[in-house]
Amino acid sequence: MMNTLSKVFAAGFLVSATSLAFAIPTDLADLQDDSGNKVFDKVNPGDYRDGGASYAQLTDTDGGNDDATAFLMFEFAGNAGQNAFGIYDMNDFDPNDASSTNILEIFSGTESPLSEYTLEFDLSAGTVAIGTEMADIGPYFGFYLERGDTRFYSDALLNPGGKDLALIYDVAGNQNQGLFGTDLVVAFEDLLSGDDDFNDLVVGITDVKAVPEPGTLALLGLGLAGLGLARRRKQA
Repeated sequence: MMNTLSKVFAAGFLVSATSLAFAIPTDLADLQDDSGNKVFDKVNPGDYRDGGASYAQLTDTDGGNDDATAFLMFEFAGNAGQNAFGIYDMNDFDPNDASSTNILEIFSGTESPLSEYTLEFDLSAGTVAIGTEMADIGPYFGFYLERGDTRFYSDALLNPGGKDLALIYDVAGNQNQGLFGTDLVVAFEDLLSGDDDFNDLVVGITDVKAVPEPGTLALLGLGLAGLGLARRRKQA
């Protein structure tokens, strides 16, 4: 819930640094390169927004070739040659366990934009593989950016100070907009004290959908319950 609320409030805030100010690009049309040019010039304002999710769910689950494809779209960062990207299991991952088998690297720092990999899931075994590399990850997973001993997660609660360092845009159904037919676009900020432009590493993924924050669902449930209680009191 904390992560979701931070994203909601961020939409209306400006982060200032000296005389400059950067608006967090919760609208995909506002995502820019370091020169201020639109990254996706065929995406219109309001087409796709960050929905506040921290995790994704595999949607290709028919039992035959259950897979997803990840595309490294853009990197505008001085650390681009060191930044790695991958996924971790939503339900069974300990960030303090250095030997965890519930995490899998997709892109290393040596890959360049437009690189792509297919993630092959075995849902009965609870695993995912890229070639010969395999991890214990089921159909629900989060994303991470790693550089040396530093790792940032799409779940802000796993980051220092609960810092939100990833935006997840639902772009399902896009056509001819330079999004490679992906269903989610994940955009990372790679520094805790960065400029919050979220263009340091941008990845698109097919055959997935965003998973609502558990806290958001609970909050909505409380809100509905509150409305029901107020209505009953009014009727009484």
